Amino acid sequence: MQNSSASFRGSVDATHWTRERLDSWKEVASFFRREVRTVQLWEKSEGLPVRRQHHKKLGSVYAYRQELEAWWAARSAIGPGSMRASEFSTDRKQVADMPQSVPDGCRIITIPFEAIHSPLDRGPLRQIIEKFAEGLNSELVVELVRSNLQPVVLPIKSFPGPISSMVDLMKNTAREFGADLLLNGSIRYSGNRIRVSAQVIRAFDSLCIWSECFDAGLDNILTAQAELANRIARALPDPSTLPEPFREQNLAADYNVAWYACSMGFHFWQLRGTSALIKALTYFEDAIELEPRCADAHAGLADTFVSLSYNHLKPAREAGKKASAAVQTALSLDRQSIKVRNALINLLIHCDWDLSGAERECRELLDSGQNDSRTIQLYSSLMNLRGRHQDAISLALSAYRLAPDSDLICGQVSLAYFYAGDYGSALSFIRRTIDLQPQYLMGYALLGRTEAELGNWDDAIKAFQRGLEISPRCSFIKALLAYAHAGGGEAMKAQSILRELEDESQGDYFPAYDVSAVHAILNQENDALQNIHRAYGERDMKTIFIQHDPRFARLRKTPGFQQIASALDARAS
Repeated sequence: MQNSSASFRGSVDATHWTRERLDSWKEVASFFRREVRTVQLWEKSEGLPVRRQHHKKLGSVYAYRQELEAWWAARSAIGPGSMRASEFSTDRKQVADMPQSVPDGCRIITIPFEAIHSPLDRGPLRQIIEKFAEGLNSELVVELVRSNLQPVVLPIKSFPGPISSMVDLMKNTAREFGADLLLNGSIRYSGNRIRVSAQVIRAFDSLCIWSECFDAGLDNILTAQAELANRIARALPDPSTLPEPFREQNLAADYNVAWYACSMGFHFWQLRGTSALIKALTYFEDAIELEPRCADAHAGLADTFVSLSYNHLKPAREAGKKASAAVQTALSLDRQSIKVRNALINLLIHCDWDLSGAERECRELLDSGQNDSRTIQLYSSLMNLRGRHQDAISLALSAYRLAPDSDLICGQVSLAYFYAGDYGSALSFIRRTIDLQPQYLMGYALLGRTEAELGNWDDAIKAFQRGLEISPRCSFIKALLAYAHAGGGEAMKAQSILRELEDESQGDYFPAYDVSAVHAILNQENDALQNIHRAYGERDMKTIFIQHDPRFARLRKTPGFQQIASALDARAS
């Protein structure tokens, strides 16, 4: 690693550097009064100046106190709410004299107010209201400065997408700039009258802590802008009186690193491959260790446990218990978080098989307006399980309009069409999904299954083989490959893969659900039903799709199949 404090070298002799040297991760962590994992994450994400000495077999790490102090001073100067320099386990005077970065005032990000127009309003009044909103924002900045607040002004044109999609992006920006609050609102109008609705949102958890409406006329636009800005600023609550259960957390030195780890966790979770899910698990655990009160990290941990079970990397019952514990912790920390509520829905669907409870949660979020594309994607999946395939398609397309470049959402549109039997549309969307994210494992799984339903067995085999290239140890992809070989007339090859799975996947890790589909296409009814019962008994998450899975069409009238279907219906209702 490049030396970040070369300027110190000329003024410090070798003996001094030797005394100042820290010779292990444990000593570096002790210097900062942090866990080893925390400082290792700092090195990875923020360039903590740790050096490596390579030996023949093993390497070791070391660092110099003065370099670490210089790094911390630089970090504190630009980062929000850092730990006081005097908290270091050192008695150097220059450390005690380091400037502290926590401001006395309250930093607030102003989001330009959104003008809400009638679809029929195409006249000049529309442009007048848009200009009024821009001017009101400028006046608000002036009033906030006069009120001893510290507004962070960010030009909205620098961000992509419609104003309604800005809140999450602004939350992230608030973290970057160390802002405590967001101020946003909307403008409605009728004739010569306008109504401004303003809200103050706590940046960390999206909790609305203040809201008010203000009416004005448009007889004199400049006067109306100035008066409204003054009224809004005077009506804002005193920051010192606001409920701040997370204030201390916002000021913790670990906060930015925890948020970074949480973001990386969601990134790898969305890929769904074996190595990606393991990385996601590690990042979420890092985030929780750094900041145990980070509700979104607990939600991400729950989603990861669900996906680990779906990929047969953890037994379903064990994963379900851990996912449930993570969701309960997340709910206790922040029930208003969309990620937390989505994790609850995911748990209810895939672990508890409580479709009615999941549907109530989805409807509550949609009715309240507190939802995102992931909420709608989960609701679409729920409609597939209910057999309401046209509703599933409509919901998936609604999510697609919100996030057309999301591989997760494009995959859901494809899945909705797949279970509706529209394989042509499913194929179109799943190919787009893979174009957006070539490493998306579930994309290749659905591509292969769609090609199989179209009778394109060679193309199905290629898709599953590509999935195995991404995730070589993925047992359910191997089972899908066996299904494609069986469908293509290669029964011996399919049986060979099944034997490999029996040898490799023991106990609760065995992909019984997808193996049952192989036996079904080979007309081995007893083996197919035996594996279906095994999947149900082990709580294999895919079992809930069995009544709508086209691979089991031949078995649906058999008593053994109907027994499982009835049991699932009883749990779901």
